[in-house]
Amino acid sequence: MPKRAVASVTQAQSSPSTKRTRSVSKKVDSEDIKPPSSPKKDGNVQKSPNPKEAGPSTTKHARVKKTENANESTSLAAPSGKDHFAPDWVPRNKDIPAGDLHFARPAEDHIRIAIWNITSLKSSDKKGLMKYLKAEDPDVLVISETKYWGIGEKKGYAGIAILSKTKPVDIQYGLPGFQDASSNARMITIQFPHTVIVGTYAVNAGDQLKTLSNKMQWNDALEKHLLNYQGKDVIWCGDLNVVWDDRDLADASKKWNKSAGYTQAECDAHRRVLAATQMQDAWRVLHPDAVGEYTFYGWRGNCRARGSGWRIDSFIASTGAMKRIAACEIRHAIYGPSDHLPMVRNETTHLDCRSSWTSVN
Repeated sequence: MPKRAVASVTQAQSSPSTKRTRSVSKKVDSEDIKPPSSPKKDGNVQKSPNPKEAGPSTTKHARVKKTENANESTSLAAPSGKDHFAPDWVPRNKDIPAGDLHFARPAEDHIRIAIWNITSLKSSDKKGLMKYLKAEDPDVLVISETKYWGIGEKKGYAGIAILSKTKPVDIQYGLPGFQDASSNARMITIQFPHTVIVGTYAVNAGDQLKTLSNKMQWNDALEKHLLNYQGKDVIWCGDLNVVWDDRDLADASKKWNKSAGYTQAECDAHRRVLAATQMQDAWRVLHPDAVGEYTFYGWRGNCRARGSGWRIDSFIASTGAMKRIAACEIRHAIYGPSDHLPMVRNETTHLDCRSSWTSVN
């Protein structure tokens, strides 16, 4: 890759009462780095046997009115056995590792797509955001919760951006059919001749599950949106704000139908979207037996040290996109700039050309 690659930032941000989008061009350094090596899996901090943590992006728990308990539930997402925590090899660091970062490069005929909820562009930039991006050097980057370009009454709200070294043929902001004005700050869809990337910062069911109905409306609109691209290779990715497998969150039995992101309504709705669109969780397909590998560790309650997290970020892929996947990994050591970890997906495609682009009109 050249020393200085130009990437476009396609960004959407809005307040709940305003629908607007903006775009800007930025230069992203891809400096020469030393021969890469894969990060080691380590960590020796003991886990608490009885953690009490908040769910992703929420600090309160509340029961859904008279839902089934875990033992009675017929949902495939319901807790099925022993609660899990991150295994000992997962790092417990609270800051991005010191020194140079090294990641194995994808094969010459492959591209790399990275996703990361950065919590806030302003704060993560001071904690090692660019250090990671220079080392990873993805061909496409989807970042969510940018909290940048606040528009309207609620400043610094949500936000999503896509940076790409290849110019797409079409760009769509927001989620059609979803009436909440925050939609423009939660989704960007970019199209290439044969590939569609849908970057999302999904709606959260909220404190006391107050916005659960909003989440259900989001799922309905999302299903229709994804079905519009049947016949193309579709990659839906980003912060999905849902866990639909008890292996993908710590202390599942204590959170079932209490924590946003792990209620029967949300889990079953998410599974319906996957079934209707015939899409699969790419990471889970490639790691069928993995337990306790999370992408989110809340800053409160010492969750990182205790290995108490959630896997709420992922790549969901259509049948065609699954055939092209070469790898899908969580960057377990990259914690500190955000309370989320980045994920990467390598695949056998060129997105039809590798020319850089500098603006979005």
